[in-house]
Amino acid sequence: MSPHIDKVTERIQLNGRPIDDDLFCHYLGECIDIVATLSVQPSYFELLMALSYWIFYKEGVDYAVIETGMGGLEDGSNVVTRADKVCIITDIGFDHMHILGDTIAKIAAQKAGIIHPKNTVFMYAQNHDVMSVVRKQIEHTNADLHIADKISDVQQAVRDLPYFQQRNFGLAYQAVCYVCTRDVLTIPGVAALLAAANTYVPARMEKVNVGNKILVMDGAHNGQKMATFVASFSKQYPGKKAAVLLSLKEGKEYKEVLDELLPITGTLIVTTFATTQDLPSKAMDPHKLVNEARIRGIAARAIVDSKEAYNALLAEANEMLVITGSFYMIGQIRKNQGIEHTY
Repeated sequence: MSPHIDKVTERIQLNGRPIDDDLFCHYLGECIDIVATLSVQPSYFELLMALSYWIFYKEGVDYAVIETGMGGLEDGSNVVTRADKVCIITDIGFDHMHILGDTIAKIAAQKAGIIHPKNTVFMYAQNHDVMSVVRKQIEHTNADLHIADKISDVQQAVRDLPYFQQRNFGLAYQAVCYVCTRDVLTIPGVAALLAAANTYVPARMEKVNVGNKILVMDGAHNGQKMATFVASFSKQYPGKKAAVLLSLKEGKEYKEVLDELLPITGTLIVTTFATTQDLPSKAMDPHKLVNEARIRGIAARAIVDSKEAYNALLAEANEMLVITGSFYMIGQIRKNQGIEHTY
């Protein structure tokens, strides 16, 4: 995933676990030697993407699951042109608009760019603008489009997951069933579904106990993702108001984020972050977010230093605490506070 939350090795996993540190360094050393000979130097993300492919090749994986970094068409991951590639397109919303485009159709065109000739595509039916763009790309590439349905077989396995994870799980399950049928493999049974449903995903509705309080971390960094997070939070903790710690990257649609966050927010603390990965990113001015929050009737204050902001969050009276917004901020706080999951 990009960005990573706790360690860079999260970005390259074998059999559901981040690659071993020593193995990561060994393969990175091999790649760096090759990269050093190139006339055009890759970005941080491009290097890690190339390293992923290198490791998958060296380790002889049977199947590789690749997540795009941003969009698809011009993303550093979009170099796989094999006809047997399976493309999974999740629900499309407004994000990275300064790069992907300012309409849902433009963003959909970027997402659909991962579809190459003869590929098989799985997605849920979405709005007309999205589907028109995707169907045009399907026709252009002679690809095969599968419109996924809700599958009752997986409901028991995923009933405790947040709604967005249930939806994504169902989509992934149908893609896996297709591959198993195509390649004459065993379709996952109930035990495998339960194991998959319990896969650890950092900073996605992640719950930890802090003293006598519950802390939920989720990298909901745009309006669509925040709406999904709030719906999942409200379902798990009906009627609860949380003390919320928020930071957003500059350029995000902060008004929509605050609108969606309003129903579950008792008090709001806005902070900043410093990036140490990927492209340079700047946190949005916390005072600007505070002003917008107060317009909406949210009791909000700015604390620029994220360590101080986290301590202030813990001091709030609410039994429910939320850290949300930028993955960079969540990762920074986790590192400072020693919050790290053991796989």
